[in-house]
This record gives sequence, structure tokens and C-alpha cells, in this order.
Amino acid sequence: MFLNRSPATPREAASIPAGSRRRAARRSPHEALTWRGDHASEPAQQVLRNTLRSACEVIGAQRGFILQTRDEPALEVVCAHHVSPRDLLDIVLGCAARALHQSLVHGGLGLADRLGLILPQLDGSFEENAPAVVAVPLELGCPQRGVMCLLRADPPRVLGELDIEILEALAEQAALALRAANQQSALSRLAASLHALSPQPA
Repeated sequence: MFLNRSPATPREAASIPAGSRRRAARRSPHEALTWRGDHASEPAQQVLRNTLRSACEVIGAQRGFILQTRDEPALEVVCAHHVSPRDLLDIVLGCAARALHQSLVHGGLGLADRLGLILPQLDGSFEENAPAVVAVPLELGCPQRGVMCLLRADPPRVLGELDIEILEALAEQAALALRAANQQSALSRLAASLHALSPQPA
């Protein structure tokens, strides 16, 4: 449950390792964010697409995407719903930046308004909030991290605890599919490496 997590403070936001900050400084924004979905099998991609679409429908979001860390601090887009590659960088660096930071760095639910300002989560209640950005962390196993980010242009209503519980369940489903896809991809790479090292018949 993410209901008791408090938003990150500026002091906590400085907790990214120095090595990661130096690597990030050497990358351009386009290098730090890649758009790839071809590493996952078609069944895994279908699960991710359906899960993301369902999450959008639950809270009235028009768009959404799923990110995972690839080579920290680079991020990889593994699935998107009505978000173009051209718009994604503006979203990640703009209105969704703080909510994504809350989820990826601190493992908590990130809620932000349309300007990107983090909304308070007082006593686990969301009844006073109608967030435009909702970022839900995905449990992918250390050291990988992931997040499902949903975008509401005109938030139709406030979010209740039931909404958050449904989003958590959908996030777990997405994480399972992504973990399976990552393991399959790792096995394929290992098999290719072993094949390249094995003696070839003359």
C-alpha cells in the first residue's frame, strides 16, 4: 500500500547517488530516454497494453505510459497509450517530472497537478485531490525500477482509496508481465552469447 507515503522533500530529492548524477549530466535528454517495446514478447506487450488502457479507464485518464530503468539513470519506454515519442520528452521533463521522481526514486505514489506540483496526501486521503498526473511504482526487483504514469487533461473527479487500490493491483499485473519479459530477454541474450562462444563446425 502506498497510502502512508509522504511526498518527497527537497532534502530527500538530493539522495540520488553522485555517480548517477554525473552519468546523467553526460547524457542528453534524448539519450536518457529511449522508446523501445521490441524486447518484450507479443503476449507480454499485449498484457502491458491492456493493463495500461484499463488503468487509464479507471481514473479517467486520456493518456499514459510505462517506464523502466535500463542503464541507470536512463529510462526505457516499454508501453504507451495515446502518447507519441515526440510528446513524451516534454511530459517526462515537464508536468510529470516530480510525480515520476516520487515513484522511481522513493517508491511512493506520485500525484501532481497539471503544472507538475506534487499534491499532498494527508492521512492517506485523496478525497480533496483531483490530480492530473498519477505515477504508480512498479516492483521489478533490484536494481531495476519501473513506473506506470497516467495523465488526465481535465481531471473528471477526485480519487478515492478504492481507485488507488485498483491502480496498485493493475501496477502489480504490469510488473509481473514486465519481469517475465525482462527474464525472457536476458535468457535470449545469454543463449546468443553462448552460441557465439561455442566452437563452430568447419
